[in-house]
Amino acid sequence: MNLVEWDLGNVSHGITWGGVDEAGRGAWAGPVVAACAVLDHPTIKKWRHVLEDVRDSKKLSPARREVLASELKSMLPAYSVAEVDNLGIDRENILEATFMAMRGAVSQLAVKPRILFVDGNQAPKTGLPERLLVEGDATSCAVACASILAKTHRDEIMRRMGDHYEGYDFGRHKGYGTARHREALLELGPCAIHRISFSPVISAQKPSEEVRDFLRQSLEKCDSVVELHCWVDVHLRPAYGKLKLVWVETLRRRYATLLTRLVAGEEGLG
Repeated sequence: MNLVEWDLGNVSHGITWGGVDEAGRGAWAGPVVAACAVLDHPTIKKWRHVLEDVRDSKKLSPARREVLASELKSMLPAYSVAEVDNLGIDRENILEATFMAMRGAVSQLAVKPRILFVDGNQAPKTGLPERLLVEGDATSCAVACASILAKTHRDEIMRRMGDHYEGYDFGRHKGYGTARHREALLELGPCAIHRISFSPVISAQKPSEEVRDFLRQSLEKCDSVVELHCWVDVHLRPAYGKLKLVWVETLRRRYATLLTRLVAGEEGLG
C-alpha cells in the first residue's frame, strides 16, 4: 500500500488530517525544525498525481525535495513550519525542543485538522488528537509531506549559515556529525549556532573566561527590558560557542532575575 492509500484507509471521509515531522534532531548545530502538513479528501482527489510521488524526505534527492516542497506549499489546504534554535535546544534538551517545534507548527495552522499523524513514538501533546507512527514518514502521506517541508526549510537555513560561518561547511553537511564537521570543530571550535550541550561539541570547545566575564558585566548594565532583549541578540548569541553550558545557565538565571525586576519596575511606572 502506498502512502496516499494508507492515509485514505485511516481517516473517515470528510475528515481533515495532518502530518507532523521534524528535521535536525540529531545535528550538532542549527535549529530543530518541525512542520505540519494538512490534507483532506478534495486535495487528494485533485492532486493525487503529485502526492503519489511524496516519500520520506531522506529518500528523495535534494532537487526533488525542493520541487515537491514548492508544489506542496501551493496545493495543501494548510501547512506550517516552526523552529527552536540551539539556545532553546540547550536550555530544554533536544526532545522537548523537538516537541516545542511541533506544537509551534500546529498552533500556527490556518486550518486545524481533526487528527494528527505524528512521526515517532512519543506524543508532542499539541492539544489535537494524535496518532503516533514509528517511521511515520514512510507510512503516511501527510507525515511524508511534513518531512519534506521541514527538511527543505532547515536545509535552506543551514545553507545561509554556511555563508555566514565560513570554514564549517554547513551548506554541505547541514550541521550533522560528518567527518568534515568534526574536523572543523576541532580546528575552529564551536561557533554561535552549535549546540553546546551535545558531547561532540563539548569535546571541541575552547571556552573563554574573558568572554564570560564580558557577558556578565554587559548583562548587569541593562536598565530596561528592551536592553535585556537586545543583550541576547547583540552579545550572547555571537559569543555562544565560546561558553560552557554551566556559564550559560548562570547567565540565564541572572537574566531571569533582572527581567522580573525590570518588568515589575516598568509596570510600577505605568
